[in-house]
Amino acid sequence: MGEYTKVEVSSYVKQGIENGTMIPRQAEKFARIIARQGNVGETVVSWSVDSEGNEIQEKVAQVQIDEQTNQPGWIATKVDEQGNIITDNNNHPNQWIIDDTTFKQKYEVDPENPILCRPKGGPQMFVQITDNIILNQWGSNMQIAAGGYINITKPDDMYGISQRDFEDTYKFTDNLGKKGPRL
Repeated sequence: MGEYTKVEVSSYVKQGIENGTMIPRQAEKFARIIARQGNVGETVVSWSVDSEGNEIQEKVAQVQIDEQTNQPGWIATKVDEQGNIITDNNNHPNQWIIDDTTFKQKYEVDPENPILCRPKGGPQMFVQITDNIILNQWGSNMQIAAGGYINITKPDDMYGISQRDFEDTYKFTDNLGKKGPRL
């Protein structure tokens, strides 16, 4: 398993785009989730795999009160089209915490299956990373193996996602293949 380097996301992305190692791509979220409001202090461990398929503890986070809504965050769990929880090869559920404000901006009840939430919002921009990195994301560190992605849609709110989670969640909509525009 390779070493992970802590990076400051804005300068890391800017440098990658400038030197051509990161090419912005447009993708849209398609995955459905089940979600529930968590209890303050409830802990969720997010798991991923490194570039060699070894499990890595990606992030440990606790449900907190959203300062904007004064409500606890949500625990989201990725599910398949039938609503079955998606687990990895090590039987870890694909779970994470979303603050209340972000949850309400990004998800809505799926009218075709009310136990599920579907994404809303539209296309987003991503760059793929070529290094094993550690990002400070929403107050805690997250490890992302080479091949993962950084969402660059909002320059003041960039965040990372593992390659596996990206492929389970998003589809490219720019039809550019591996070569894309350079900024």
